[in-house]
Amino acid sequence: MNSHCLPSRRRFTTGFTLVELLVVIAIIGVLVGLLLPAVQAAREAARRMSCGNNIKQLGLAAHNFENTHGKLPEGFGQDRKPTPPNNSRRFQGHSVFYHLLNYIEQTSLYDTMNDDLPLLNVATLPTDGLAATVVPTLLCPSDLLPNEALPFPETGTVSAYYGGTSYRANGGTRPVFATSATNDGVFMAVGPAARKASSAPMGIEVRFRDITDGLSNTVAFGEFFHHDRNFDTFTAAGWTSGSTILGWSRWYPAGGDAGLSNIMGGAFAPINYQVPWAHGQSGAPGSRNAWWITQDRRLSSYGSGHPGGANFALCDGSVRFMTETMDQLVLGYYCKRDDGMVINGSN
Repeated sequence: MNSHCLPSRRRFTTGFTLVELLVVIAIIGVLVGLLLPAVQAAREAARRMSCGNNIKQLGLAAHNFENTHGKLPEGFGQDRKPTPPNNSRRFQGHSVFYHLLNYIEQTSLYDTMNDDLPLLNVATLPTDGLAATVVPTLLCPSDLLPNEALPFPETGTVSAYYGGTSYRANGGTRPVFATSATNDGVFMAVGPAARKASSAPMGIEVRFRDITDGLSNTVAFGEFFHHDRNFDTFTAAGWTSGSTILGWSRWYPAGGDAGLSNIMGGAFAPINYQVPWAHGQSGAPGSRNAWWITQDRRLSSYGSGHPGGANFALCDGSVRFMTETMDQLVLGYYCKRDDGMVINGSN
């Protein structure tokens, strides 16, 4: 048979049309849009759980310290001691986190630090260890603190490096500034040079039997969130000692009245309080003297990067997530050790 008489065969190529490709891309986009919030929520749930474990370790460490010594550690030591190189009597003291190092698997760090002269623990290089050591238990993964030694101060000539902390000890209804401290919480400034509000009792190292409201009704530690754009505008104006909100995070300040503002929290502001205005905006403080009370409120406020509230360790070693809708008055009941107010329920 003549091959030229056979019918011709058409060749077809398989593939997607442009419309089909656009439909597939749109479907993938929708699926990613649905999946991404779930992934982010799962990651935040893991961060919150990790943070809860950290703060539980602090609560248990304080509990074990009290069982060993018959009292809780000082919140912040304040003394004036002759210190090298010129033996001048310099303001210095240990922090509560220093005293708990042995109880959070940091005995080797504790052993390297000078127990008598806290200022000798200041690190002048990020590699010096001592106060510049980053302690993983003190960092919440939802906070903004990096896992490295930070410079102090942030602006100007750096005089020291420090490790950060996302957690603050309970200093009561108003823990800072030093001369305004009410000393009605669980941790406070103690020592020969300790300062306080004129109407407040002297600072003490609290025993469990002093917490008459009950250990399960009294805060030991809470979270602090290092993010506040409005606060940082006052830093830019020169009103916050050269530190943005990130700079108020030293777990071992070593000395000075301002050291309290790195390690003490309380009920002077509601949970997740943020400065409500930027510098120069309507309603903002118009002078440094007017700013100080807002600065103290923010620096002592409990809060976190977790949606809706923050983790707290209670004095019995348990952990509770308290919501940002909690009335500040109720937060005050949790922070005072002996006001006679017993709270029922989580809020």
